[in-house]
Amino acid sequence: MTNFSPIEAHERPIKRVFSDDYAFEIPAYQRPYAWEVEQARELLADLLDAMDDPNTSGGVYFLGSIVLIKSPSSPHAKVVDGQQRLTTLTILLSVLRDLTEDTERRLDRGGYVHQKANPDTGAAARHRLLLRERDRDFFHDNVQKAGATDNLPSPETLQGSQQRIAENAAYFRQKLEATTETRRDQLVKFIIQHCYLVVVAVPTADAARRIFTVLNARGLDLTATDILKADLLDRAGSEREEALAKRWEAVELELGRDPFVELFGHIRMMNEREKPRSALETAFPDKVPAFRKDPEIFVRDVLEPAADAYDTLNDPGEVRTAFGMDAQRAVRSLNRIDNKDWVAPAMLRLLKREANDGPMIAQFLIDLERLAYFLFVTRADVNTRMMRYAAVMDEFEPREGRPDPEFGLQLSEGEKAAFIQTLDGPLYRRSRVCRPILERLDEALSSGGAEYEHPIVSIEHVLPQTVGEDDEWASLIPEASVREQWVHRLANLVLLTRRINTRASNWDFKRKKNEYFLSHDGVSPFHLTQQVREEETWTEEVLSKRQAMLIHRLKQLWRLEA
Repeated sequence: MTNFSPIEAHERPIKRVFSDDYAFEIPAYQRPYAWEVEQARELLADLLDAMDDPNTSGGVYFLGSIVLIKSPSSPHAKVVDGQQRLTTLTILLSVLRDLTEDTERRLDRGGYVHQKANPDTGAAARHRLLLRERDRDFFHDNVQKAGATDNLPSPETLQGSQQRIAENAAYFRQKLEATTETRRDQLVKFIIQHCYLVVVAVPTADAARRIFTVLNARGLDLTATDILKADLLDRAGSEREEALAKRWEAVELELGRDPFVELFGHIRMMNEREKPRSALETAFPDKVPAFRKDPEIFVRDVLEPAADAYDTLNDPGEVRTAFGMDAQRAVRSLNRIDNKDWVAPAMLRLLKREANDGPMIAQFLIDLERLAYFLFVTRADVNTRMMRYAAVMDEFEPREGRPDPEFGLQLSEGEKAAFIQTLDGPLYRRSRVCRPILERLDEALSSGGAEYEHPIVSIEHVLPQTVGEDDEWASLIPEASVREQWVHRLANLVLLTRRINTRASNWDFKRKKNEYFLSHDGVSPFHLTQQVREEETWTEEVLSKRQAMLIHRLKQLWRLEA
């Protein structure tokens, strides 16, 4: 017979939540406090609206639910879900406490933030909420301590969760200072007596993780890596939990939350080498054997080295230092395409690096760019891409039971021909493909010196897509079928640092190149565009010669010659 851990769920008013019944602690595996001013603004606005309009709100406000690991016999409660709400409410109550003018009432309100010692009941002095170790002292000194919000630190001097805390405290302070003492009293009363949380309490970490996973599946602000972190730290044990949590969070902070989740997907791909068919948090422990082994070894030998490799691939400057200019251009180009499937083989190759391996890795990255753009331009589906990149990894890290790949990193002659044919066709019509190709081509034409970090980069047709009978373009290229043949090909496309101006599209060639094809400073930063501006006219002959030149340059770049 299966034994299930009892789960308790109760609707509690805030006066009961911030009382001696609960001693909240944010476990080390939780992500940092992340609510921004926008969420704090929404919370305060909702509370005031509910307070001011009891007919609509029913006189109460529901703040959602929190999930705790808590024994019924002890107030100690580890917060599995609800950190953002509890922390923000503590900030709000601390600001309201410090703005209270009446001394006795201010002391009473401090009780919602800090529990006084009581020898009669045996209660020890403590804060109602303990943040993660990294933020605990900061939160105490700048929020929870009586009078702390009277002199808040400047958010500009902080980062991460501490910056969020300071920003939200400053926002609450600014808004509530502008109200009357009477209105602030009403707000405290409304929060304490008429606002509710559903408190879900379970006695074990296993039961909490089950609820944690269910909540994640229902769309709460949790990620697969939060679940994996909880699993790993639980297995690490109390002696190693804090240290490993700090190392885990250091990687997450360095990369950013979304890229950190992407990193785990790439680690999974390096191990699984198939298209993922189940959720990351479910499959990762099975597909990445190292995760199930010693938690410290996973962090040291897998997570941290993989993060270093991933970070390198997102820093072209670092690639240049390690592997040279050509490798830098290749990686910069790879980061322009609309998928990141190429990252896993690139990461794995960096992780397999040996002494004096730099030139071989540089050539690998150059070849990987060519393969990635072949798959990108020919619009290979995700299954095809996954199979090909798995074959690339199998080439330099063979795995038992897998056959030798027929095609891996290098292109076949047939693939080269298909690549050239697609590049030579109406490329503008291929969704999301055209701009990365134009930027890579422009870079090649300018010997790699061009930059593409302009706020706006758009693609414009030289010969307009629509030509009127009286337009100059109709005389330059009289046959509509010929115009249709050329209008969407590389030769007829330029890059601009401005938004498309439909009125300028049909200007005659001279005016268009001398006014529309210039940036605000009177020049164009793009070699492609400058070349067009040097032409005297725009005819089929010009287009034909230009197309041949551009395709030849791409053939040289990606070694597509037969």
